[in-house]
Amino acid sequence: MTNRRERWTRRGVFVGGLGLAVGGIAISTPSLAQGWKGKRMLVAYYSRTGHTRTIAEMIHGQTGGGLVEIETVEQYPDDYNVLVAQNVREQQANFLPPLKTRIENLGGYDIVFMGSPLWNVRLTPPVRSFVASHKLADMVVAPFVTYIVSGLGRSHADIAENAPNARVHDGLAILGAEAKQAQAPVAKWLESTLAVT
Repeated sequence: MTNRRERWTRRGVFVGGLGLAVGGIAISTPSLAQGWKGKRMLVAYYSRTGHTRTIAEMIHGQTGGGLVEIETVEQYPDDYNVLVAQNVREQQANFLPPLKTRIENLGGYDIVFMGSPLWNVRLTPPVRSFVASHKLADMVVAPFVTYIVSGLGRSHADIAENAPNARVHDGLAILGAEAKQAQAPVAKWLESTLAVT
C-alpha cells in the first residue's frame, strides 16, 4: 500500500467527479464535509519544512476537495544559506521556476486555497510560478502562508501580480512553529472563506 504523499505525486490521474486531467499529481475526490458540500475546492501548496503542508492538510481535512503539492522540475537546495541566496537572485530577476505540477482545468473549481511559506516576505517562486501558469481569472483564491516574522507579507500582491483578474480572499498567516496547533484559526478562517464562495 502506498503512503499518502506517494499517492499525491503519481502521474496521470483524473479528479473524481470533475474529470480534470492532472499531470504529475493525484487529487482526492470531492468532500461531503458539512458546509462545503457541493463546493469544488482545490488546496495547492508548496512546503519546504513541512509547516505549510501541515496547514494544507488541515484545510483539506475540513473541506475535502483536491490536495496538490506543487513540485518544481529542479529541487531547491537543502542548505538554508544557499537557498536564501538563490531565492534573493530569483526574486530580483522575477524568476518563475518550471514546475512538474500542472492542472489542465482549474475552471472546474469554486475556490483555490493557495499555500506557501514566505521567503523574504514573498510567496515562494514555485507558488508564484503556479499562479502565473494557471488561469485564475474570476476565481476565488484564498492564500494561506506560514512565516517566521512577516505575517501575510506580500502574498496578496504576489497573487494579484501573477493572476490580475483573480478574486483574492483574505489570507491566513500561521507562525511556522505553531502549525501543528493551528486547528482553531484554520477553522475560523475557513468559516469566513465559505461565505465568499
